[in-house]
Amino acid sequence: MKPHAWGTAVRRFPTFLCDMATTTLIFLGREGLGEIEQWVAGGRIAAMRDAVQLTMTLPQAARVVVAAPEPELEEQHPDLPVIWDFDAPSQSFHFGQRLAALMDGYPSDVFVYLGAGSLPLLPRDVLAQAVEEVACATTPLAITNNLHSSDWIVLNCPEAVRSRPHRLERDNALGWVLTNEASVEVRGLNPSAATRVDIDTPADLLALSLHPRTGPELSAYLRAHPQDTSRWRAAGKKLFTPASQIALIGRVASGVWAYVEAHTQVWIRVFSEERGMAASGRQNSGRVRSFVGAHLARVGAEAFFAELSQMVEAVFFDTRVVLAHHRLWPSAADRYASDLGLADRIQDSFLREFTAAAVNAPIPIVLGGHGVVSGGLYALVEIAEAGVLGKG
Repeated sequence: MKPHAWGTAVRRFPTFLCDMATTTLIFLGREGLGEIEQWVAGGRIAAMRDAVQLTMTLPQAARVVVAAPEPELEEQHPDLPVIWDFDAPSQSFHFGQRLAALMDGYPSDVFVYLGAGSLPLLPRDVLAQAVEEVACATTPLAITNNLHSSDWIVLNCPEAVRSRPHRLERDNALGWVLTNEASVEVRGLNPSAATRVDIDTPADLLALSLHPRTGPELSAYLRAHPQDTSRWRAAGKKLFTPASQIALIGRVASGVWAYVEAHTQVWIRVFSEERGMAASGRQNSGRVRSFVGAHLARVGAEAFFAELSQMVEAVFFDTRVVLAHHRLWPSAADRYASDLGLADRIQDSFLREFTAAAVNAPIPIVLGGHGVVSGGLYALVEIAEAGVLGKG
């Protein structure tokens, strides 16, 4: 039997045993009105259009429902074969309640939940295989890209969601809550670019700009609305130059570190801190503590990056841990401008100084959210293998 994407064997079932309708629910979030925020929003919409085309070909696909914030989107995308379901303007958004209500409103045997930017690199056959296994299961089953932080999930047990929407503040908790609180068997896929890249920040779009397998709609959008990828290219070249010294800073998982080591010939310094800070509530309660953030505060941004530049030749920096350590959470416009290295557009003084020092450092420093030390690194391996980065 053919190896399965998550490490088990594929089971093929007669069609009559698996004849269960599949409804896809795609959530498209709201972004601010600033130029960079709208660039990210446009990238998610393009990825959503790719996702619609993909999910319409899934086994027993019955319908695709897009949960969106603004009715104008239906007018802007009249060609999409979807049902539009718009957020109630008078109610504050709660992910679990919104998902449960959609499951009530559009009953189905099998549901595929997707964040709009959650599968820009996922092959169609991997998602179709997940749908087939879930549809053919005789017990509650869910398959997700990441058990510990779900961006998409396929499930045959909607009641498990309907009975505990209060436990689902964000989609990331879906797999974990279902397996630990609803006794659902939840299978997570193996880490890869396909299962870990999610469009959450501008940094994710920069990585996707370089990837050869980005979907057609998203690829066209990024070509039409380019941003500077030079720091990604420069840091990527160092990552694949034998004997280089590289630093990974932030919420770095051991699997990412091992994957990078297996595909490169570089020396890696890992400063891994505060994994799960959002899901655990430590960020909201002000309990995040970062050794890197504390040292940065003691010496200042310029001295920090000067010191770091003497140790390594490139850095991939998940900046959200440092921000949370300082009990700062600047606006999305500020965070996104930092990810693009645009210090002059940042209002928050700490983040502006930090970003300017990083951009002016003598080595390439990639800034962003969790994706910089997760999906972005998996993607860089594939980007390098495709020859996009050139020689180091």
